[in-house]
Amino acid sequence: MTGANADMAGSAFADAVRQALTPHATAYDGPADRALAWSDVHWQAVTALGLPKLLVPEAQGGAGAALAEGAAAIEALGALGDPSPAADTAVLSWLLARQGAEAPDGPLVPAEPGCRVPWPEDARAVDPAGNAAAPPDGQGGILLNGVPASPALPGAIDEFTPLRQAMAAARAVQIAGAAGAALEMTADYVRERRQFGRPLARFQAVQQHIAVAAAEVAAAAQMARAAFAALDRELDGDGPFLAAAAKVATGRAGTLAAKAAHQFHGAMGYTAEYPLHRLTRAIWQWREDCGNEDWWSRRLGAQVCRAGADALWPTLAGG
Repeated sequence: MTGANADMAGSAFADAVRQALTPHATAYDGPADRALAWSDVHWQAVTALGLPKLLVPEAQGGAGAALAEGAAAIEALGALGDPSPAADTAVLSWLLARQGAEAPDGPLVPAEPGCRVPWPEDARAVDPAGNAAAPPDGQGGILLNGVPASPALPGAIDEFTPLRQAMAAARAVQIAGAAGAALEMTADYVRERRQFGRPLARFQAVQQHIAVAAAEVAAAAQMARAAFAALDRELDGDGPFLAAAAKVATGRAGTLAAKAAHQFHGAMGYTAEYPLHRLTRAIWQWREDCGNEDWWSRRLGAQVCRAGADALWPTLAGG
């Protein structure tokens, strides 16, 4: 598929996600200590879109979408602040199919040593070896992006795995979507909110702050899309350069966007009834998932040092 056709297909996937799942978005609103539950109807809409097996080859029972097209759908999920494991299931199903295993039906979540795992009802976990299993008995009662989660699993993650690399790229795309949506909501708000006799958007300091955040998010989003689209190649390579860079960039850009959004919304942005929190809560959680920017910065730096100075520019220029 040519680049133009891939872009059109990706846009179509994103439009389908928005049209099908936007009606469910209000279900995510509520107090910060309440789980952001999704209904059976919501998951049925996710399944009807083909999202769980969007990236699985047609020969293995999936939709056979390209990774670039999948990135567009996952970014649209991020822009809704969707806390369901739709993106997780799509990526994990693709990883299982990639190693010749059959992806189970129903929602899937990643399980890594040393990490807490969100356990939506009826979800199954996929570990770094690609095994799908039911959740362990008992849950910790904490919330990850509003989802009840297990205690931290035994062990510790010191190095990246294909599962962590793929999920980090997916989280980067989700953060980009949520950050872009948060800034769009903020731009609309400052155009309407008046102070000192004129809209907030007329103040140069407000314009500058939002413009800087928007530029950071736009650059990080491009990096995230490229990293996700290149996953197949990077997983067969010698290091997660693009995935690491994307997770670092979107983590920082998402933090900047969330800060700007809450600063200009003021108290309104913190109310349960206003939808901003569904985006910023998601940004903060996804930023920490699968290694935050500090974790990936260390791995990225080590990878660049191992490759040597002569390899730096070809790596930057060629991804």
